[in-house]
Amino acid sequence: MKNTFSLFFLLFVIFTAHAQGNGVSYSQALKTDGMEGRRFRLEASVRAEVEDDSASARLWARVDKPSGYGFFENMWVKPIRNKEWKTYAIEGKIDSGSYQLAFGALCQYNGKFFYDDFKIQVEDGKGGWATVFSEDFENGNSLTQGVQSSKVQWDYNEAFRAETIPGNAPQGQRCLLIEGKGVLNFGVNNKAGKYAEVNGIRLYYEVYGEGQPLVVLYGEIGYASSNIPYFLEKKYKVIAVDSRGNGRSDDTDAELTFEQTASDVNELMNQLGIDSAYILAHSVGAIAGLLMAKDHPGKVKKMVAIAANLVADTTGIQPPIFHWAEKEAKNAKTAKDRKIWTQIWKQPNIPFSELQKIQAEVLVLSGDRDFVPLAHTLEIFKHLPKSQLCVIPGATHGAAWEKKELFEQIVTDFFEKPFAMPSTVDWFKN
Repeated sequence: MKNTFSLFFLLFVIFTAHAQGNGVSYSQALKTDGMEGRRFRLEASVRAEVEDDSASARLWARVDKPSGYGFFENMWVKPIRNKEWKTYAIEGKIDSGSYQLAFGALCQYNGKFFYDDFKIQVEDGKGGWATVFSEDFENGNSLTQGVQSSKVQWDYNEAFRAETIPGNAPQGQRCLLIEGKGVLNFGVNNKAGKYAEVNGIRLYYEVYGEGQPLVVLYGEIGYASSNIPYFLEKKYKVIAVDSRGNGRSDDTDAELTFEQTASDVNELMNQLGIDSAYILAHSVGAIAGLLMAKDHPGKVKKMVAIAANLVADTTGIQPPIFHWAEKEAKNAKTAKDRKIWTQIWKQPNIPFSELQKIQAEVLVLSGDRDFVPLAHTLEIFKHLPKSQLCVIPGATHGAAWEKKELFEQIVTDFFEKPFAMPSTVDWFKN
């Protein structure tokens, strides 16, 4: 398998991009019968007119096996943002035991993304290459919206449209235009984004709306894109933060710690003149949020902690994911990747007893199939003095966008209604 980290990241980005409305793919798939073990080449001409500075066009190719994925590449480190036509290619090998080769265009954020002359070639066994798919868009568009996978659903994104257009083509008379308009750009919004000098770094954050302050900690702002509009409609002042070393926020040579993230957010709130706020925190952000409620108690009115873990072992993270994070940390090719994966692999290490110091009201929330085991989530709930528990059915680590309406209603009720911890046992005391 090639590019394991990129594969996981694209699957996560594909899933969250669909849920959050910031990306789209148009694709096709070919059966690989008779082509296993041979090399292939995906080639296309591409150009982009981007409106957001993080907007981009890419090509991607994925070899599907019955129990997982084989080859994968998505140009994640080589996004296309140039205005001039250029031919790009992805080369790989069709894994043995595969059943299809999926491929296509991937676009994110606002802009116009142009494609022409899609071609898949496969080794012919005679020292040459055979063309097994071609699309020049002269007679329409055979690419369909989606990623050709039943495991990752990404069916429709109304913020994007695709059409073949005349002129403007490197060859022939027509090309494919994929256009993103009104695409959610939380996390890359230059108009709303600012930097604060915090604890020796520049911490990136975005502020929207007016009303009760709501600090959003999802690790990276973009992961909260699907939820932010709802809370703006509910008249909250949303302060969304990229954690240190994530998104657009800076970092130092020191190791990343959740305690440092909590301190960063506390200092940001000081600089913004926010004495206390509701906290909506997910995953790594939820770990930092709990530490913030413990170490900076005056800053937290109420907190929703989604999918937090307190220990870095197989009791706090599902074993396959824990061991995978360990492998990524040890094999990381860049210092940044190594730091991020090492933090997930080795941190946090917070005794459950420390939660008893938290006096804020906390809603502990999880999907029923999260990568944090439910037994661990239950222990967090049990050790918090003022807590409620919510397990969302049929949901994973992405419960906040998988079950968006249910999630947002639960969170709103927690923030806006009086807190209570009723007990059925009390029924029988009198």
